Amino acid sequence: MSDALTAASWPLEPHTAAKLKILGAYLRAWFPIIAQGSSFDRIIYIDGFAGPGRYKKGEDGSPIIALKAALGVPPRENQIPLEFHFVERKRRVSATLKANIEYLKQHRKIPPHIEIHVHERQTFAEAYEQHIRGRLLAHARAPAFALVDPFGWTGMPMQILSELMERPSTEILVNFMFEEINRFIKHLQQEQNFDSLYGCPEWRRAFDLSGFDRKRFIHDLYGEQLRNAAGARYVRSFEMRNSRNATDYFLYFASNNILGLAKMKEAMWKIAPSGDFTFSDATNFDQCVLFEPEPNRQMLRHLIAERFAKQRATVQQVENFVVEETPFLATHYKKQVLKEMEADQALRYLDPPTNRPRGTFASKSAVLEFL
Repeated sequence: MSDALTAASWPLEPHTAAKLKILGAYLRAWFPIIAQGSSFDRIIYIDGFAGPGRYKKGEDGSPIIALKAALGVPPRENQIPLEFHFVERKRRVSATLKANIEYLKQHRKIPPHIEIHVHERQTFAEAYEQHIRGRLLAHARAPAFALVDPFGWTGMPMQILSELMERPSTEILVNFMFEEINRFIKHLQQEQNFDSLYGCPEWRRAFDLSGFDRKRFIHDLYGEQLRNAAGARYVRSFEMRNSRNATDYFLYFASNNILGLAKMKEAMWKIAPSGDFTFSDATNFDQCVLFEPEPNRQMLRHLIAERFAKQRATVQQVENFVVEETPFLATHYKKQVLKEMEADQALRYLDPPTNRPRGTFASKSAVLEFL
């Protein structure tokens, strides 16, 4: 690797490494799924705060991770065009990004259906308004993924996220810098920036709060705005903590597609916490779950029992609840949770098929009665 590739780079911090692993795991699932869509005329990927593409020791940054994920998709006839839009305001950093992209091109063949655009010396908002919005409008059905990963809280207006989420096949991953936001939220000179960030004035209610109550409010309001103002059907947040067990930031994932939600949750569970950095599903602080090699199935059992108490539901309805409304995966609820509940006579399988082994739930249309 030449010196030019790392000249403007900075060290890869543990919290950033965890975030990038999650991004890579998700994109390696997302690109192959989207590429199978026969009705799409292209796929659009946006990195609003791209950075140099590599870190000080040569580790891949978000643009290179995204490109490698796309290059890993098996080739097929009639390849769907794929546009990458990397936005980097700082001239020297964008120059390093371009060098890193060229380095990748020298070592990996970039097929002609992949277009790469680097928007330099512009903010995310400026590049979006001048370049990206037009591409999105020209391809209204194109699936899109936007990574919004700033150093602070400026330049990521809720208005742009709202426009993105108006599209039926769009996913957004937002780095919400809680520690800095919490520290500066009462700063008088930041009112306009926080109005833009939240897309509403209600964030000022945090002034009268402190401690956990303020943390919950700052977190919940942003999630509510992604749902209500941006119109995202599914929103999950993941709390990233440091070695002092203090919250550094939240990752918010927003989507209108339940499959996208399921794949993001799978990506989170795949990246086991390591070193001095941990993370949790913090969408609902009352059921916050630390990501560990083995899920807390007792908590999942409690959530299922509480939701379906004295009711009948299909296996599919239980799975939808697990995916949409809990921190857990679809793979977490059957083999142990439902099996254990049936053994404990906490549920009954209605009209089971002949020779069904007890504790199995192969049919999604099977009806369960929760006792």
